[in-house]
Amino acid sequence: GLFGYHTIPDDAKEIIVTEGEYDAMAVYEATRKPAVSLPNGCRSLPVEVLPMLERFEKIYLWMDNDSPGQEGAEKFAEKLGIKRCVLVKPSCNPAPKDANEAMVMKLDLNAMLAAAKIKEHEYVVGFSGLRSQVLNEILNPDKYKGVPVTSLPGLTSVVKGFRRGELSLITGPTGCGKTTLLGQMSLDFAEQGINTLWGSFEIKNTRLIHKMMQQFGRKPLSIGNPDSEKVLNELADTFESLPLYFLNFHGGSDIDEVIGAMDYATYVHDVEHIILDNMQFMISRKLSKSSYDKFEMQDIAIEKFREFATKKNVHITLVAHPRKELEGTKLSISSIYGGAKATQEADNIIIIQSDGKRKYLDVKKNRFDGTLGYSPIFFENASGRYHETPLFGTPSNNATHTKAKPLKPVITASSNKIKADNNIDNHWKLILGDTHTDK
Repeated sequence: GLFGYHTIPDDAKEIIVTEGEYDAMAVYEATRKPAVSLPNGCRSLPVEVLPMLERFEKIYLWMDNDSPGQEGAEKFAEKLGIKRCVLVKPSCNPAPKDANEAMVMKLDLNAMLAAAKIKEHEYVVGFSGLRSQVLNEILNPDKYKGVPVTSLPGLTSVVKGFRRGELSLITGPTGCGKTTLLGQMSLDFAEQGINTLWGSFEIKNTRLIHKMMQQFGRKPLSIGNPDSEKVLNELADTFESLPLYFLNFHGGSDIDEVIGAMDYATYVHDVEHIILDNMQFMISRKLSKSSYDKFEMQDIAIEKFREFATKKNVHITLVAHPRKELEGTKLSISSIYGGAKATQEADNIIIIQSDGKRKYLDVKKNRFDGTLGYSPIFFENASGRYHETPLFGTPSNNATHTKAKPLKPVITASSNKIKADNNIDNHWKLILGDTHTDK
């Protein structure tokens, strides 16, 4: 429920919704106006609490004065109704982080409420509506980095995490482990409390979850062993507590139906990251019933996903297969199947490069800050997970792996691309030698 809701008078027509309990208490203490706080901070507005707010004619949304807080406030305003919601954005300098800090700074909270404005039109905005965020980005760049892939810090250091409102494209040769990588990434997000939606069009959900439970448990599942039922159920209980949701599609699907389900998940479950695996399987059904050719159909789908990511402020990670290349050929942006629209619309492009002996994640596009580079990855059979440090020795349930020295990702600037590409082989020989193989 809403903290402090029981204190709201029955005849109250206005309410102030804050991110935390101390903020709600600070607002009430300073203004004597009804104030409550959300159960999950700025991350979500559960549908269960919406009926509690229906009776109010005006709702002040006072979230933290940072990127996640302001993004949450705008999202909640759309959920509650734009016309009755106003956003509190302190404009003083220095600006307080939240209502509690504003009270500590002895600022006039009533004046801040009076200055609250409705959400700007999505296509029209003045500098005054962006000023606070622009200055915050300049002064506190680390706060605007995206959600990290905690198990792959090298990749995170190149792309700076995955930000809401962006579209990422992942490709790689057939069988290189794209689904395995995405399963691991989605678990990293979910373990950080990020509501994540999976759309698996190539592998059935039951099979996908089987793989992900192994990754989540960090060891092999005991298959066909009745004695392991208790342990397996305990693992399933913990897995079920993760904020993970799955689209119930498989194979060729109608794009508009998929987007409708995504829209439902973002509204009801406050989903922040969506994974779609993969583009070619998804649009195969539509191709047989459409006058468009396969490239036009893919461009239409890309355009719709790009628009959805922007309007709903979610991150979409989309898998696209590469064109047919000779085995072992290094892939590039032009290797991605279809027209140029996919690579143009994408904010990030990550290629799993593999020549049969070694793998690395090759960041070919990064619209956030332009950093490009690659990070080695090594597959561990026991856990079904990738590591950025090679594990030597035979995996077993009780084995202790010998870890090599941690490897740092290699950052490449566009101007040094040719030089960097020529140095990849030397880099791998230095850290692994010529005999190491990777599955």
